[in-house]
Amino acid sequence: MHLEAVDLADAETIRACHDIYLAAQRVDDPDGGWLSYRPFSGWLTVGWNGEPREVWTITGQGGGERGQTAADAIAGWYRLELPDLENLDRAGLDLIVRPRDRRRGLGRALLRHAVGRASAHERSVISGGAWRDTAGDAFARTTGAKAGLVDIRRIQYLRKLPAGELARLRGPAEQAAAGYSLLSWMGPVPEELLDQTAILYAALADAPHDPGVARAVWDAQRMRERVNALFPVYGNRQYSVAARHDGTGEMAALTQVAVDPTMPEWGFQMLTAVTRQHRGHRLGMLVKVAMLELLATEEPQLEQIETFNAESNPHMIAVNEALGYAIADPPMNGWLLDVKAALGEA
Repeated sequence: MHLEAVDLADAETIRACHDIYLAAQRVDDPDGGWLSYRPFSGWLTVGWNGEPREVWTITGQGGGERGQTAADAIAGWYRLELPDLENLDRAGLDLIVRPRDRRRGLGRALLRHAVGRASAHERSVISGGAWRDTAGDAFARTTGAKAGLVDIRRIQYLRKLPAGELARLRGPAEQAAAGYSLLSWMGPVPEELLDQTAILYAALADAPHDPGVARAVWDAQRMRERVNALFPVYGNRQYSVAARHDGTGEMAALTQVAVDPTMPEWGFQMLTAVTRQHRGHRLGMLVKVAMLELLATEEPQLEQIETFNAESNPHMIAVNEALGYAIADPPMNGWLLDVKAALGEA
């Protein structure tokens, strides 16, 4: 076996990593919405928020056979994300081994290497996740990692929404949200909305998180660099719906959904946030209903929307369940690994 750092401009190797990702998803999460190549490539190379990263591949025992390309020989990979603005003591890890190459020590070799790289970057905690009751989940339990947040996936099947259901939900939400107006856009955040959208991104700090995780500090410049500048990389169509307080002009709530043009039947719920001072007006419900109405016009082929909620987030779960979201197994178990202990130094 051989480990090698990935040149993030090497499309052939990134394609091989995507193939391994798909092979693993077919086994571990056969019913979920998978990333197609372009958003996967964007996630692997720049991430969802532009934090620095390393990607390393490993070849299997048959790597290097005659007639086999370097990409063909890859049996697994890991991606180590290295926060550079907050949480400088932490690293995020995604690690995948092709199903046919599992149980050969490749996952443990990748993890050993990732721990060493995290230590070299002076990180003390590695966080990751695995679908519950899969090979990855079982592997995490053998590493000494501690359980973190559990994310429950829910899917909304749009064709199953009863006729008139959105109007029924919108009425009470509009009454509770008297004094607020809706606005929407497609694509990057408009320049004139960057400051206020940054406040909504910062409001996510109130969502459940693992102990010791510092809240992200958002401003207009970070929105330009870590959101808008990265948007073209993913190739998705992204929709945003916000609620603005009429009296102050403050943006009070925001929801965003992405649609991959190569998988137009799937929508992927991104951020939904309400600022603390404007909570209690059913704004979360209002913007999500308005989003569904917008998508019905702009994405008529859409059939389902996938979202994740920490199981300890009752407020957003209540909104989603009222909208007809149903739990879809498996959940995602979060794991936290102490780097020093993993190196045998504790």
